[in-house]
Amino acid sequence: MDAKKINALLVSIDRGSLTAAAAELGYTQSGLTHMMNALEDELGLNLLVRSKNGVHLSPAGQELLPQMRALAAAASALEEWAERLRQRNFSTLRLGAYTSVARQWLPAVLAEFRHTCPDTEVAMDVGGIMEIYDSIKNDKMDCAIVSFQESLCQGLSWVPLRDDALVAVLPGNYPLESPAFPVKDFTDKEFLMPSACFDLDINPVFSMGGEKVSPRVRYTNLDDAAIVSMVEHGLGVSILSELVMQDMNNSVRVAPLSPPAWRALGIIMSERRQNDKNIKRFVKCAHTVINRMYRGEREKEKKSM
Repeated sequence: MDAKKINALLVSIDRGSLTAAAAELGYTQSGLTHMMNALEDELGLNLLVRSKNGVHLSPAGQELLPQMRALAAAASALEEWAERLRQRNFSTLRLGAYTSVARQWLPAVLAEFRHTCPDTEVAMDVGGIMEIYDSIKNDKMDCAIVSFQESLCQGLSWVPLRDDALVAVLPGNYPLESPAFPVKDFTDKEFLMPSACFDLDINPVFSMGGEKVSPRVRYTNLDDAAIVSMVEHGLGVSILSELVMQDMNNSVRVAPLSPPAWRALGIIMSERRQNDKNIKRFVKCAHTVINRMYRGEREKEKKSM
């Protein structure tokens, strides 16, 4: 049932005149009369008594009046909530990221975004892989910068940003025979697995090239800084990423892996939200800023080729 017809009827009763109601609602009198006739046909009841002095409710209309007012109020409340959601989606971007991304990338990205979209607020949260992917799927976040996980990305859109090299994190006195740390040397080592579900990024390293590497894994659910501190104190070895290790001042040895490995960092969002104006602007800002950050590195790579 069209709530607009119910609302028009209620305005007509309150004003006591189809002419007055039509003028207030922006209809022609014939158009409003047609709406009232259509509503009565739909219900199979005569709701209005029309006379030269105006209109009033019939006995059937009087009985239905509480329900009609309730329906009109419910429709108005629905539209009000929908408008709040539209305004929220327009003015607030709910963003998720890893701690390392929030520390190294987001300040510059958000500064660019604020310059581009000064009227859009950003609500930001950090978390682990599963937590962030679930938040996107459950519409608790609009988009997030995470590592690509094919098994988790079903039904989501993915925009790549940069490959973040994984590195071995070793005690400061660890003897390295070459600049890179052979992945096979993790076998039988006490391995400190970082925060929850980071193993989704790390475990593929142990089976690269078809060779199965078997460290003694200790699942810690600790943050990055705690993992590095534990390695520093000789409690094991670990794998983190260059972005994570950036600006870490602990006395540890950091070495690239051999063979090399990466985690692919990018932006995820719901497929139905990929054309959202705020998300598209954020993606553009992230690309601009991250390309600017690593421009010198790319130029060095070109010169060495």
